[in-house]
Amino acid sequence: MVETQVHREDKNCLIKLEADSVLLKLKLENKPDLIEIENFLEENSIMEADYDKIKAKLEEAEADWFKVAENIDLPAEDDKLEIAVTKDRLQAVMEFIPGRDGKEFDLTELKKILAEKSISYGIKENKIKKILEKRNPVNKEVIAEGTEAEPGEDGYLIYHFEEQDESVGTLRDDGTMDFHSKNLINNVRRGEKIVTKVEAVEGQAGRDVFGLKVRPPKVKNVKLPKAKNTVIKNNSVYAAIDGQVVRNGKKISIDPVYKVRGDVDLKEGNIDFVGSVKIGGNVQEGFEVKASGDIEIAGNVAAASIESGANVLIKKGFLGRNKGQIKAAGDVNVNFVENATIKANNVRVKEAIMHSHVTAKDSITVTGGKGLIVGGRVMAQNKIEANLMGSSLATKTYVEIGLDPELRKNCKAAKDELLRIEDNLDKVNKSIDLLNTMKSKGVKLPPNKIKMFAKLKTTKKEFEAKKEKLEAEIAEMKEQLTSSEDAVIKVNKCIFPGVQLLSSKDKMIIRNKLSKCAFTEINKELRQKTN
Repeated sequence: MVETQVHREDKNCLIKLEADSVLLKLKLENKPDLIEIENFLEENSIMEADYDKIKAKLEEAEADWFKVAENIDLPAEDDKLEIAVTKDRLQAVMEFIPGRDGKEFDLTELKKILAEKSISYGIKENKIKKILEKRNPVNKEVIAEGTEAEPGEDGYLIYHFEEQDESVGTLRDDGTMDFHSKNLINNVRRGEKIVTKVEAVEGQAGRDVFGLKVRPPKVKNVKLPKAKNTVIKNNSVYAAIDGQVVRNGKKISIDPVYKVRGDVDLKEGNIDFVGSVKIGGNVQEGFEVKASGDIEIAGNVAAASIESGANVLIKKGFLGRNKGQIKAAGDVNVNFVENATIKANNVRVKEAIMHSHVTAKDSITVTGGKGLIVGGRVMAQNKIEANLMGSSLATKTYVEIGLDPELRKNCKAAKDELLRIEDNLDKVNKSIDLLNTMKSKGVKLPPNKIKMFAKLKTTKKEFEAKKEKLEAEIAEMKEQLTSSEDAVIKVNKCIFPGVQLLSSKDKMIIRNKLSKCAFTEINKELRQKTN
């Protein structure tokens, strides 16, 4: 018999046999039960244990070894050994109960048992050897372990846009909220990436304790969504047009037109869209509508800002309240305009332009309905036509033709740039002259001066080229600005005193009421045309 050998073990306690006594150690962490301990001792032929002492130790929560009986002469017992494989076949576990003066297992025998069970992979030989040497009981001890399969990754889609369902507004830099700007539109430009597909990654196979391959879980792949007005390239979806990204379940589309059923108000917020916009209601005061395409508004526009890269159609009126403005690269069509600012290529108004500032690169036409221009200032490069201009109250009204304000602005900017170039060119020439004078006097220029000389010559050529180009541009713009002979102001019914007509070189104040007339610039003077 080996001294201090753990003879038996269960969930409640350990039994150890020494030369002259039986020792017991309680497993306090498992909350031992006295009756179960008694049964366990009797199963192991220990009939005369000191149960009062065991009970006392339980109450004292004593965790050390203590004597419970005198040593007894137990019958010989062989080692008991059980090997089982877990359901997933990734572990082989062993239960080992050492015998007493009987047959003992060694490593060779245990390896033979494993071979009989076809357990061949991941055997923990050193661990088995230590268990057999120490001869302590073990339960469900892992003695062979397979390799788990590494799961792969399912394929997935990356959406390169945010879906905005609702928004109170946006936070300004100063910490206040802008309730007009909600950023609800997902704008995309042609060629912009919308969706990217990330391919599934297959997992790595494992191996069980029988040496058989363990397959990883099957990965799922994904398909790129069906998408209108898009193109697919290199596992990504790209926008084929400018517009709004709309996602409906698994389907995606690029819509070139943004539609608002009702009003542009606090619920809708400002609109900034890269396509065309259709508004079914009104645009309320203080809101902005911007679009790279056409803007169509079924109702009225209050003191709002409308900006289009194409045309603007307002089916009702534009009540600017001295704050509202329209900017359009194309044409503006509106029923009436009051106290507003408009800049466009052509402006067509049905009823009236009242106390407004309207600028057109081509023409302004107010001929449908009443067809009135009164108050404010209207300017067009080629033509201004209305049924009525001014009023019987001699309201100051300015009507200008042959003047392109944008062209004048560009011309002034070009002149300013020319002055700057000429000033710099003068400085460069003076520096070159100085270095030439030094060379003519036989002064040997140091390396840094030689380098500077070469750079000054290059800079001079650049400035001269820019100067020549600007002079040509300015001459062309001046010619356009002074050419007003084809521009005309046409009155279909009546023009009232108080109206001032202006051209590039002249002005005319209407002092008497005139009917059905036209005006143009002849020899740099504004004159009434004769039939």
